[in-house]
Amino acid sequence: MQYTSSAMGEKMLILVGAAAFTVLATIALLFSIKAGIVLFFGGLLVAVVFIKPFWGLLIYLAMIYLRPQEFVPALRAKPIMLILAIIVLVTLLLHNALRKKRLLALDLRQGIFMIAFFVIIILSQLQRFYIGGARMAFDSFLPVFILFFMIINLVTSFAEMKRTYLLLLVMTVFLAANGILQYHRGFDIAGERMFEGRIRWIGIFEDPNDLGLAILAFTPFALLKLARKGGTVSSRIGYLLVLGILLYALYLTNSRGTFIGLLVVFAYLSCRTWGAVRGLAATAVLGAAVFIAGPSRLADLSRSEASASGRIDAWAQGLGLLKWRPILGVGYGSFTEYHALTAHNSIVLCMAELGLVGLYVWLLLIATSFQEMIVLERRAQEGEYAFYARTMQLSMVGFFTAAFFLSRTYNEVLYIILALCTVLSSFGREQFEYRIPFLSRNTAISVVFITAGLIALIKILVIV
Repeated sequence: MQYTSSAMGEKMLILVGAAAFTVLATIALLFSIKAGIVLFFGGLLVAVVFIKPFWGLLIYLAMIYLRPQEFVPALRAKPIMLILAIIVLVTLLLHNALRKKRLLALDLRQGIFMIAFFVIIILSQLQRFYIGGARMAFDSFLPVFILFFMIINLVTSFAEMKRTYLLLLVMTVFLAANGILQYHRGFDIAGERMFEGRIRWIGIFEDPNDLGLAILAFTPFALLKLARKGGTVSSRIGYLLVLGILLYALYLTNSRGTFIGLLVVFAYLSCRTWGAVRGLAATAVLGAAVFIAGPSRLADLSRSEASASGRIDAWAQGLGLLKWRPILGVGYGSFTEYHALTAHNSIVLCMAELGLVGLYVWLLLIATSFQEMIVLERRAQEGEYAFYARTMQLSMVGFFTAAFFLSRTYNEVLYIILALCTVLSSFGREQFEYRIPFLSRNTAISVVFITAGLIALIKILVIV
């Protein structure tokens, strides 16, 4: 049987690693049974990740959602996520080195845009000659940056992309079900209680709005599965149950922004299905029902309401900061230095903190991902590629709409969606044999108009 040099190298590395692990575990057991057990399971994790780095990514994503390190006493204050990220990244680098394969950073345009965005985040503080702020910006956004590149490098096939999406869907259903449990029992599996009558989780999902965004991002999958022709009765009942859990949990978050996002998702889907007139009419009926029977905070959505008034004030401050520092903004994470509250708008937050340059690159990253999903759906026409491309479009429409009312420019879920769009588009181009230019003139100009249009819209809303 013939072996390639890379396969032989991997086999040798596995043997050496196994030998080293056996020796270390034996020594650890001589001193402490607990240390030996910890080393054994740690070594087992390393072995699993090395054999298949993709599994390491799935474990990492599951940990982002489950977050046992924040409520299991034995795991608290332990840098589990950092250790896991290092293990996954090191094994990825080793695999690529043995196979003489380079990282997918400069091969995909979203990768270049993401690198540019990260550089802008750091420069936004350096232009203030604030070295400490630049270090803070680097440390703060680095986990999101690493997560994005882990996904685009470790998801290497369409089948793996589907498994990744399925895992994220399962994790989202778990968060939703846990929130429902929290509402009816008073506390959830982590002992977390509601915030002002609104369900939440822990960590990056501690804010009910963030939990709502996470649920909204993966609701379109179940929605499209039900709308799709065919399928068994049992599968349709299953997806109906999933959709019911997600929508009920979304209701319990009492997040106005995410409910508006859900309405826009329905409008986008219904207009494509039934045409603009009937689609908008159906959305208007649904919108009226939501405002009547929806979350209690939705009925308070007016300019005179305290929260809405605070948003307008924050948007006005954001426009003022953009006028003051139009190129690179006032610095990543610095909005609250100039205003008591956060921006309550991802676009305002981005333009105030990162300037026009940062806002343009951020919108370029989002717009090109959305554009590629449209192109892929048209190329695929039907089938799984078209289904997932349509799902991603709806996820981005819902998330971006909700993010217009929330400060979630740097939210992890957004970059997970963008990374999935990136890999799905890459596999689609291979499957259907077509190309997309890195940055066409029309795309560059279109994003300029989108940037200007969004700023103008915010200014109008502030004035009105």
